[in-house]
Amino acid sequence: MSISRGAEDDNSRQNSDYSDLELNLLADRSFLDIHGCPSRLAHYHGIDCKLSGSVYVVSEIERAIPLIHGVRGCAFHQRLSPRKLYSPVYDMACTNLMEEDVIYGGEEKLRRGIYDTYKRYNPDLIVVLPTCISGLMGEDVHSVVEDIKDEVPCELVIVTSEGFAHRDHDSIDSIMQYVATSWKNTSQQFDFRGCGQVDMLAALAEQLMEEQDVIENSVNLESNGRNTFGFNLELQEVGSILGKMGITLNTVFPTTTVKRIKQAPAARLNIARSRTDKWAAYMKDEFGTDHIKSWPHNSGIEGMARFLMDIGTRMGLDGEAEAVIDEEKKRAEKELVKIRHALMGYSFAIVSQSLIFNPHRARVYIDDLMIPIKCICIDSLVLNRLKVSQETRDMMIKNMYSIFDEMNLDFQITTDPSAQETYKISKEVDHVLGEFITSHVYERNAEIPVLDITMFSNMLYRTSFNVIIELGRYLTRRINRPQIRDRHLIVSRLKYNSPYYPLLDDPRISSSVSMWQEIWRANSRGGC
Repeated sequence: MSISRGAEDDNSRQNSDYSDLELNLLADRSFLDIHGCPSRLAHYHGIDCKLSGSVYVVSEIERAIPLIHGVRGCAFHQRLSPRKLYSPVYDMACTNLMEEDVIYGGEEKLRRGIYDTYKRYNPDLIVVLPTCISGLMGEDVHSVVEDIKDEVPCELVIVTSEGFAHRDHDSIDSIMQYVATSWKNTSQQFDFRGCGQVDMLAALAEQLMEEQDVIENSVNLESNGRNTFGFNLELQEVGSILGKMGITLNTVFPTTTVKRIKQAPAARLNIARSRTDKWAAYMKDEFGTDHIKSWPHNSGIEGMARFLMDIGTRMGLDGEAEAVIDEEKKRAEKELVKIRHALMGYSFAIVSQSLIFNPHRARVYIDDLMIPIKCICIDSLVLNRLKVSQETRDMMIKNMYSIFDEMNLDFQITTDPSAQETYKISKEVDHVLGEFITSHVYERNAEIPVLDITMFSNMLYRTSFNVIIELGRYLTRRINRPQIRDRHLIVSRLKYNSPYYPLLDDPRISSSVSMWQEIWRANSRGGC
């Protein structure tokens, strides 16, 4: 399930074998689902520190070791990353600061820790990560690293990662405003200051990359830590399409070797994908590397075609890009003919959380699969858990309705329907395309005829024509086989907290969540 090493060197491969697609997507979903509730809750209420994002990015780089400059509890806690719950980061070093170090200083321990880390792991890169305690002590980490960097035969990078520098949880409100406005306005940038992942990527660009001779028609593709089957699938498809245009992949950043990261400035263009392109902005200023970013409206076949065409234009390959994209669209259209024919004989409703974050994904169902949609039910209760203000929620709903209006189609839109309302809608259609992450669907699972699209819904943000085709094939298979309604799974016997599903309805858990939120609020106010 890891990204194929050396993917940058092989643009000629065709799309991977899709025979085990559902199984691999289930594995992604089960073990490291980055957009699903397990990891999201783990990051919000458990493994919640700026160190978390930094450690994860380090774990994506071959032969790179994080060195935690702090107490050993920090290192132990951060071995488990919300972004890869299935695989703890075992190879991690720590300076193990004690009480006397807090009094007399821990810089000598950091110096020894760097030597010991190299001796023990023989890495290509050591990333020094200060913690809250070393930050409060005012440790001069940069001077220590500068003093010994010529004596240590590997690269050294420092990343500001003190937990108290982590972004405020209340900032999610302004992030959601950015999300809603970016549906239509692609020029606005959002400052994701304090995110460990963002600062780690920027530190790699600032401290590791070197001036290179530019390779014509080459690009860097940001993996954004998507070390999943889904990203690997997308990497192969995008690499193949770009290869047909005459464009080569220089570096898949940061999921590659230290050498490849240093050579990243050799590319003509950066393809950024993360919440912020701070690293790409630095490369633009320092090395003159242009960058392009995928936006929510780059969804569906036409949206992806526009994005790929933009890449071709930036590279001065308009004609080549247009020919390749037309070929890909024709191939996709040919594959979709039978799928559309099979689906048009039924009526559907969609119950989804993902559409509240990107309503453009509805175009996949409506424009690409041409599914007869009678009703779209939007579950926005997840915004409660994210502490999004009513003002921001209203703006998101308004913008979402505006985009649906532009589709100029006759379907009903319902926001936050109850379980009873969803059940009533389900009786008016043949099938409900739903995600079991929504509480009311889960509550009446035995009564609401849901075709589970949970695994594919998270794949629709990827640049992949094949994913849309495979979603269509999946739906045609599901509507042609008997549905199992009366399931009695062990997890089905638990009682869940309805607004904060899938948290259990347990006062001890609710109290823990409230306490955790209060700590962060106090932190925001400078109270701790």
